[in-house]
Amino acid sequence: MSTPVLPGPRLRQLPRTIKPLHRETSGSYLGRLAAANRISHQELSAHIQDPDRIHPGKLTTLHVIHCLSGHPVDRLLQSLPDLRTAELAARFTAQPFKPLPDKGWTTQPVCTRCLAGLGITTHASHHVPVSTNICLRHGRWIGRYGHQLELRTVPEVIRAQRHHYNLVRRHGQPTVTYAMAEATDISFRWWDSDRFDRRWRDRMTALSGPKWHAFKDDIELVASTYPDIVALAGLFASPHLRFLPFTGKDRDLRRFIREVRERAATGYSLEAAGNRDPLIRWIEEEPSDRSLPFYPWRPPSRPAPEQVNIP
Repeated sequence: MSTPVLPGPRLRQLPRTIKPLHRETSGSYLGRLAAANRISHQELSAHIQDPDRIHPGKLTTLHVIHCLSGHPVDRLLQSLPDLRTAELAARFTAQPFKPLPDKGWTTQPVCTRCLAGLGITTHASHHVPVSTNICLRHGRWIGRYGHQLELRTVPEVIRAQRHHYNLVRRHGQPTVTYAMAEATDISFRWWDSDRFDRRWRDRMTALSGPKWHAFKDDIELVASTYPDIVALAGLFASPHLRFLPFTGKDRDLRRFIREVRERAATGYSLEAAGNRDPLIRWIEEEPSDRSLPFYPWRPPSRPAPEQVNIP
């Protein structure tokens, strides 16, 4: 399909152009385009907004990038999803691309090894599902602030990313996001009291050596705790397993606790837990949480007691 002819460009194409990356953010692409032409992002922004160069009126970001880069509009819409609107996609593409939904996606730095393989030495950002924490091709944890971590010494962390993706495919993003928040809260409450923390401490040693120390938001600590959190989230995300403590049957409660032990808390028992244990609190409070508007499960039709008797 030929690209429709646009009005005469009101911005000249820059001397050097570069290809946009798959699902790259428009801001990232403009920054890389500026760097390729050895000008700052601020200088490029001033050039775009100069009223002597853009007349009359203001160009859309899509048309600005089209003029500066020389790439066809349909190719830009394919690569830079935050430029898409239903109207633009229908107008300029043979098979309209849907805009990214507001929920379920986030922006993240691109793996630096992926960029190096493309001959790119600058940083870039792209849109990824919110469940993405690791570049599976290169086994690297991608931190929020550009810090990236090699995971070759802890392959179980890489496997946890695949498990996370599988949970999303099976149960849906809203359900898994809710379950991950529950699992994170319970797990960190255990670890704050030095319980059930051997596995993630072993991973920290593998990543940072025997004399490691870390704060709660450090990338090494977040990566080390990820497998246990995903494993526990898998229990909470499953409608069948989630409601086992609430059937009124002792064997179902015992199976639920067995799943907790096998997934995330070796040695866990109800008898030793105590009333302040975060999992006990979760069991006590979960029935009332079902009234929350964003609660993603439909409780089973069989009657469930309002309160669970914990031995």
